[in-house]
Amino acid sequence: MEKIESFYEKVNGSYFYFLGVAISMVSIVISIALYTAGGAIYGILTNYISVLGATNAPNNTFIVFNTGLIVNSIISPFGTLFLVLFFQNKDITQKWIIWLWFWVNIISTIGTFLVAIFPEDTMLQQHIFAALITFTFGMLSYLIYGFIALFAVKIAKHHSIPGFVLAAISFIFMASWVFLTEPVIKFFEWMVLFGGWGFGIYLGIFSLKAQ
Repeated sequence: MEKIESFYEKVNGSYFYFLGVAISMVSIVISIALYTAGGAIYGILTNYISVLGATNAPNNTFIVFNTGLIVNSIISPFGTLFLVLFFQNKDITQKWIIWLWFWVNIISTIGTFLVAIFPEDTMLQQHIFAALITFTFGMLSYLIYGFIALFAVKIAKHHSIPGFVLAAISFIFMASWVFLTEPVIKFFEWMVLFGGWGFGIYLGIFSLKAQ
């Protein structure tokens, strides 16, 4: 643990969140630009995000999109581990919940990596399973974060709100597969993505200011 702490003394862990959001945003914007360059239509009500990672997507869009997912899967644990150390200094009696949050994040990250490895057009069942891992454990991560922020003595209670709100959005997205129509499902999938970007920026700013 001392070596890990020494690493974060040299490299501010908050910046991994900014970097992760930047990589995700840039890769998706470039992917959409490539996808639509030949006239194909792409939108939040007409397409799932994963269409960008399909091997049959126009202009080899999948290379940019899946590379972005893989790179983010490598970066993400560095930010997560930094916050584990950050939370441990915030007077949380039940330390196990911090490590539970860590492993839930790791599993979600593994799911993201597998989403990139298993394109939907060639390995649909594997892709769906990987996406289920990503979204399920992502939802749990937001929820657990909310409780960590709520019960930590040295963290203001309002910092729990983003976690609970995003957990609710993720739950609505997953429930929409049963109760709602495809355009609504696609919309909420994009809301989960946009919420994830906002949450990453929030975590970066919050942890940076609180150091």
